[in-house]
Formats: sequence, C-alpha cells, structure tokens
Amino acid sequence: MELKDLKNIYPPKLLELRGKEIHLIGVSGTEMSSLAFFLFSLGCKKLVGHDFKTKAEFKKSFFNYHEKIKPRELSKLFLKLNTGLKKINYKDKYLQGIEKADIIFSASSWFRYEPNKPLEKILKNHKIIFWNWYNLLLEFYPGTWVGITGTAGKGTATNVLHHLLKTAGHSSQLIGDSWQSLDFVNLFKNASKTVLIAEVNNRTLTFAKYSKKSPKIAVITNIFPNHLDDHHNSFTEYAKVKFEIAKYQKAGDKVILNHDDTVLRKSPFTKRAIFYSTKDKDAKLINNDYLNSPHLKSDALAAAKVARLLNISEAKIKQGFKTFKPRSGRMQTVKNLHGVKYVDDGAATRIQSAILAVESFAKGKVILILEGMRKNPETFQAEFKKLISALQNNKIKAICVSGKIKEYLTPLLIKAKFNVFPEADLTASVKKAKSLAKAGDVVLLSPACESFGEFKDYRERSAKFKKVVLSFSVPSGSALGRK
Repeated sequence: MELKDLKNIYPPKLLELRGKEIHLIGVSGTEMSSLAFFLFSLGCKKLVGHDFKTKAEFKKSFFNYHEKIKPRELSKLFLKLNTGLKKINYKDKYLQGIEKADIIFSASSWFRYEPNKPLEKILKNHKIIFWNWYNLLLEFYPGTWVGITGTAGKGTATNVLHHLLKTAGHSSQLIGDSWQSLDFVNLFKNASKTVLIAEVNNRTLTFAKYSKKSPKIAVITNIFPNHLDDHHNSFTEYAKVKFEIAKYQKAGDKVILNHDDTVLRKSPFTKRAIFYSTKDKDAKLINNDYLNSPHLKSDALAAAKVARLLNISEAKIKQGFKTFKPRSGRMQTVKNLHGVKYVDDGAATRIQSAILAVESFAKGKVILILEGMRKNPETFQAEFKKLISALQNNKIKAICVSGKIKEYLTPLLIKAKFNVFPEADLTASVKKAKSLAKAGDVVLLSPACESFGEFKDYRERSAKFKKVVLSFSVPSGSALGRK
C-alpha cells in the first residue's frame, strides 16, 4: 500500500515506525507474529525477529501457537513472516544485534525466561524503547477504548461489556490476554466506529511505565495475591503493577473500581473513582442464571458501569444481561447427567476464584477437582488456608487432585479431614468424581492453579474436561469413597 493511502488509515505518529529498526522477541508466538504482520502492513522494512527455538523448531512452534488456523492459510502466514522480516535470530544467535534496535517489542512474560536475561542489562541504558501490544494502543490508538484488569474477573467483565455493546447496536472489539492473535490492521481501520475493550494482565501492565499513559476508561475488578513470583513474591509490588492501568490518567478520564474489594477501597484513586458493588441498584438488572453467582455478578456490574459511561440505556443493559452466554471455562455447565451437574470453571487459575466458585453452590453437594501447578506453592500458604476454610464451610463432599499441585495439597487436605482422591491426571480425576457423584451433586472443575504441566493453557484443560464429561453416558453409581 502506498504511503498516501496509509495516511488515510493510520495516525501520522504511527507511520513514523516505518523508519525505525524494530526487533521482536519470541516472534513464533501469537503476540509477536501478530505485531510483525501489522508492522508489515505499515511498510516497516527494518524488522528483526528473535526466537530461542532452533531454526528446525521454529516452524513447529509457529504452527503450535496458531493451531486454530487452517493448515493452508497457516503455511501462507509462515511464508509471509519469513519473507517480511529482515532476518530471524534463532537459538544460536538469539538477541544478537539487539542493542542496535530503536524499538524492542516483546511478549509480556519475557522476564520469566532465562535466555532473556541479557535484555535486563540492555534496558538499563534507557536508550532503546521497550514496548508490547499494550504500548502500541497507549501511544497510537485513536479511538475509544477501555482497559480492564483484575486478579480475577477481567475476562468475564470484558466479555459481558462486549455483549452489552453488541446488544445495544454498538460495534466493539476484544483484544488482550485471552485472545490468541491481535488483528491490529482491522483495529486501526475501524477505530472511528468501534469501541475497543482490552483485557490486561499483571505482566502486560509492567509495560505501562514505558509509555506513562493509561486508557481513558480503566477498570479494576479486584486485587488479591496471585502471580507473586512475577513481582519478587511481594503483594505490595503486585498491587502497584495493577494500579498502573489508571496511574497515568488525565483530567476527565474515568477509573471504575469494585467497592466490595478491600484493597481497591484503599487504592490511590479512591477520591476520583466510580465504584460499583453487588449491592448496587444495577444488580436488579441481572436476569441471567449464569451471572447470579456473587463473583460473576460483580464482574457483570463492572461492565454495566462502563456501558453507562458509553451512554447505553438501562433497558439495553438489562436486555444484554438476559442474553449473555459464558465463554468456555467460566462456570459453564457442560452436562446434566442423571441429576449430576458438571461445571467447567477451568479458567479459575487463582485460589480466590475457586473459593468464589465453590461458594456459588449448595453446601454438601460439590465434588471439587483441583488441578495443575503453582510455582513455589508454599508462598501461597495463607491463600490455600483460606481455600481449605471455604471448603470446610461448604461441607465439600469430595476433592479430586491431579497435576504437580497434588504433592503439596494432598497432605493439607487429608489433614483437614476431607475425602481426598489424588489422581494421575485430569481424566482420572473426572472419572473418579463421576463415580462419587449422586443426583443433586455438582462436579466442579475449579482448579485454583495454573494449567502448565499436563496442559499448555487453561483452554486446553477445559477442552479435556468437556471431552471426558461428554463421553459419559452411564449413570453415576458408586458410593462415596469406593475405590
């Protein structure tokens, strides 16, 4: 596309990237490859990719990250990536020449990988711009957009808001941490007529300081301990990073906070915040069984506050709530079989999320599946104690545990006198839960842990849970505790 045509689509400042030497870290992944394709569309020529895979592994990595794209189209994209980049530095030359970059774009989790250690020294000189997709929006996006973060609930809040706007006849687009690719070309082309809704996690927010800017509308759903290993095992540091989403707002910008969260009631934005609560009058607008559990209701109310700021009527908000359907992995009923309800809350990777899920059901009726891993679980001892207390209060019927976390949790759960069944994997846990369940019970996957180990992400874990559950066709029948 000619420069004169690009000027009709993109802001002038954005087109200045055409003359910059730009390096992309982890370019086989969805985030960085999406950025590469966008920079190609701008006419950027001095693009260098880095990936700590070997050249032989690189293609497989790219295909794995983009597995939902049809093979023929994926092959075209791979060719486009290879021909569009000036060069790619694979494992043996990883980060070579990166000190010559004007701008480095990186995935949010770069600091968790040992091969990226040399970047820390390079970034200390402050001469190279260090960005990710979030900075691209902060610096250049010309349209209306909303940034939503929180330890839990940000995914639900973004999806509910997207649905409310769609129901009201407004165009909106989702972007951020739950989406596998980022179509920046269409985002910028439609900026004047589309509300952009960005889900932003703690790692992404570590990049906010490199722009010192914030969305005009920012939402924080809650803050409680999670991913502390990303922040020197400090909850204070973790909370400060979450506050970055609104820290740089200007006069007239809006920050929306959950008044039911004790940390947010004491946030730096208390005096200017718009608060929401499950006690709000808007709670009466929620006429959807899925959104009636306390934590999901709270997330829905965050979306309602934003919708009101965007001039969506109360009637349209109510209509949107009524027709909303959950995304996979968020308190989704997969099947009712012989009186047993199977619920997929596989996206509940946080301990507090699992607590809230359990508290949504009647006491003495839940068979819980905990699964996955948590790095340095002993640093979450206080949070796991809260989980155990909540399970005791709920009179949890049985607990099936799989993944690396079972080594840490099983002794604690046995000590607390639960009916505990450590299993080899998720499939075994689901089958054990089925054997324990009777009519009126709920088999709940709410893992309280990250999915890494058996699965690459929470989506794959939820898919496995659903596949196993949907294979069931015979009645649950054995008594509790039978081997």
